[in-house]
Amino acid sequence: MTAKALILAAAVAGWCNLPADHALDEFPRLEGETDDTARLQRAVDATPSGVLRIPAGLYTLSSMVSITNFCSLEMNKSAVLRAVKEMPFVLRVNSRLRWRMARDDDRRQDLGTFVTGGRIDGAGLASCMALDAFHHYTLRDIVFQNGRRYGLAVAGEVAGGNELIAENLYFSCNRSGLAGNTAVYAGASDCHYTDCIVVDWTIGFHLAKGGSQRLTRCHVWGGPLPPLREGEPREMLKGSINYKVESSGAILRDCYADTGETGFEIAGWDTRLLGCSYYSNTKFGLDNITIIKHKLGRLLVSDALFVKSAPHVKVYEGCGKVAWRDILYSGFGADDFCPGALVANGGNGSQSQPAAAAPLNLAK
Repeated sequence: MTAKALILAAAVAGWCNLPADHALDEFPRLEGETDDTARLQRAVDATPSGVLRIPAGLYTLSSMVSITNFCSLEMNKSAVLRAVKEMPFVLRVNSRLRWRMARDDDRRQDLGTFVTGGRIDGAGLASCMALDAFHHYTLRDIVFQNGRRYGLAVAGEVAGGNELIAENLYFSCNRSGLAGNTAVYAGASDCHYTDCIVVDWTIGFHLAKGGSQRLTRCHVWGGPLPPLREGEPREMLKGSINYKVESSGAILRDCYADTGETGFEIAGWDTRLLGCSYYSNTKFGLDNITIIKHKLGRLLVSDALFVKSAPHVKVYEGCGKVAWRDILYSGFGADDFCPGALVANGGNGSQSQPAAAAPLNLAK
């Protein structure tokens, strides 16, 4: 056989060994199966490095579906995975063994793995999705609904995972009894969350560990769910935190904290809030607000807009290791600022500077 023929034969063999794609319709319920858990798990297991397409429809699950291979899910926008019994998560991705093997063998890497589209509904019985032990993973155009504890938990179980690209994710709670939950628990490193919306979760984003996480144009707001008991605050506003940052080197750019008791709680090293905003919707009756609660680490706040729309709003409370650059205020007076934190320079719409004589040098 000539060299050219050998090359052609190798190419054909490689093409034949490409991962197979499947559709969930190929895996019907078997006799005795009353929900879609087993058929979905069979379909995932049969698609180890390919794409599993899930058509429009409601798929009920009585136990958690696990992806332990490199299967990607392409869900129709009207496909719904819904928990009907208690379970930890509706969907769990944990390719720990394969991920570790891939680090030592480029031939086994699969850098294009993803879940896109559809809705993952915990129905108050389960958290929606867990993602662990991943490398360059994509989540896009997904609705996460009514997670009991989490909407999306990233690297919440094992200390492994990096380079999540998360775009156009929508987190919604529209049923009572889930107060205390978190829309996004982010425990990995080098991950990007862009154009993500969170509505009515007690904590919006919790950057819990890892480093160099990026949030861009994310919006967290609460208030639609009524109080559980008369006279209490609305359910998801009680103890609410829009953005809770404990990881290091986080950048929040053009992020909007909207109607939460605490807008930004910072306890991570070298955090930057760039072009971020806070506003509280008056119709939800929230008061005693702290826009920035600063517990630990150095903080840069630049190009921000903070609006006072409730009687008691505190701009800043914390350790003081903060640099302020070009801040706009609306609705505030000089008496609204904490002693030793900020001094207003002329009332509504004015800029202000730190009370300290010299700005903090973040290069130190």
